[in-house]
Amino acid sequence: MTSSSDMRRFLEYRVIVCADCDTTRTLSVSSSGNLVCSTCGSDNWMYLPTMATISQSILIKGELRADEDLTVEGSVEGKIDLVDHNLWISSHGHVCAEVRARNVIIAGTLIGRITASERVEIKLSASVEGSIKCLRVVIVDGARFNGLVSTDMSRAWTTTSLISSKTQSAKMG
Repeated sequence: MTSSSDMRRFLEYRVIVCADCDTTRTLSVSSSGNLVCSTCGSDNWMYLPTMATISQSILIKGELRADEDLTVEGSVEGKIDLVDHNLWISSHGHVCAEVRARNVIIAGTLIGRITASERVEIKLSASVEGSIKCLRVVIVDGARFNGLVSTDMSRAWTTTSLISSKTQSAKMG
C-alpha cells in the first residue's frame, strides 16, 4: 500500500493544469502537507501525464501530427492531428488551424475548425472563432466564441451542413 507522503513525493513537481492560474504549472507541497499549484497555491488542479509542448517562442506552420497529448503555448498555423489524444492551448497559445483530437481545451486563441471525438472546453481567457464538431461542448461564462457548434458526430462538415437551419440555430456571437 502506498502512503500519502509517498504519493505526494511522486506527484510533487509534476505538470498539472491549475484551474485558478488557467495554465500548466507544477505541484508543490504546502506547509499543511497538501499538494498545491506551485505558482498560486491553489488546490484546484488536475494532473497531466507527460506531453509534448510547443513553447511560447515557437511558431509552427504546416501539418502537425502526434501520438501523444500536446500543449501549445506558442503558435501553430495549418493543421493539428492528434486523433486519440488531447490538445491543450494555454492562455499564451495561438492556433490558426484545422484541429482533430479527442479532447480540446482552449485557454488561448483558436481560429479554425475543431473536430473532437469527446469534448471541447473553452475557458474564460479563451477566444475562439470557427466551427466546433464534438459530442460535448463546455463554454465558460464570459469566454469569447463566434462560430458554429454541431454535436451530431455522424455528419461530415460540408458547406451545406454549415449553413443548414439546424446548425444556424446553434450560431453564437
